Amino acid sequence: MLKLNRILVPTDFSEAARASYAFGIELTRKYGGKVDLLHVIPTFKYLNESISRLGLPINLDKDIYPHMVTETEARLRQEFEEHIPEEQRGDAIVQVDLKASDAIVTLATERDADLVVMGATGSRGRDVIWGSTTEKVVRKCPVPVLAIPEGAVPDDIDHILVPSDYSELSFRALRGAVALANSLESEITLMHVIELYGSPLDNEPREKGKDQVTAVADKLAARLEAWAAQNPHFEITFVREGEKMYLISTRGGVEKKARLKIVVTKAVSAYSEIVEYANDNSDMVVITTHGRSGLSHLFLGSTTEKVVQATNKPVLTWRPQQHG
Repeated sequence: MLKLNRILVPTDFSEAARASYAFGIELTRKYGGKVDLLHVIPTFKYLNESISRLGLPINLDKDIYPHMVTETEARLRQEFEEHIPEEQRGDAIVQVDLKASDAIVTLATERDADLVVMGATGSRGRDVIWGSTTEKVVRKCPVPVLAIPEGAVPDDIDHILVPSDYSELSFRALRGAVALANSLESEITLMHVIELYGSPLDNEPREKGKDQVTAVADKLAARLEAWAAQNPHFEITFVREGEKMYLISTRGGVEKKARLKIVVTKAVSAYSEIVEYANDNSDMVVITTHGRSGLSHLFLGSTTEKVVQATNKPVLTWRPQQHG
């Protein structure tokens, strides 16, 4: 079973940021663990230097920041009391740093967090964590990041969407999706978008009599089956039962089965097609932060960031190098 010992939730104390608390609470309720709240106080490097040059009797590091830290710690404890059940409360963390994104990434790594949950840019609101911080965390963080759009609530997760560019790296997101699906009894949809200027599967031979979409869907299933067989350390097996497909997880010696559906569509833009499909048909998106490099129609980091910005569904980003 999926275990989340430590969930790190950055906050700027806004109502939109507090919406991510609900997801941290729900995840720790289902999978155990604690919620740590983090607030980053931005340093004013140039202001400090200017004050020093002017000879003013003020030192930000000694006179200002310690007081700000003490006040912020008290405010975080109040956030715990008002919003987080006592049995799920972890640590109240205050960090002074020049860049909020760097502080979040560093603390998530140093504290062995299993997941970072934070507000994201969504179709109904702006980024709630200091501008582009969420996108920077998604790009840099070695820990999975669950980005929550404004207005999202932790309803039942019945349908999980996993976009794929046909690369093995994109398949690795299935490990997180399968772990969630097994616990939540969800269906996984593996989606590939054939963009206007082609798909990497176009260069492979097509079975006579099959249209492009059907042929690509068959190739994607075959590639996934081969990937699972060649990477037993991921503990995922692809099986067919008649017309139905499943992903079987053997993690922890317990076999669990998740229903799999493969969707192939044609569109001018992959990310906009993913967003539209996710908004209409899914409860969560699980996606790698980048795919095979060099071709713009594959899932580079910018595509994942655009999905995080545009969709009104939670997005779990998964670094390809995670967990082997």
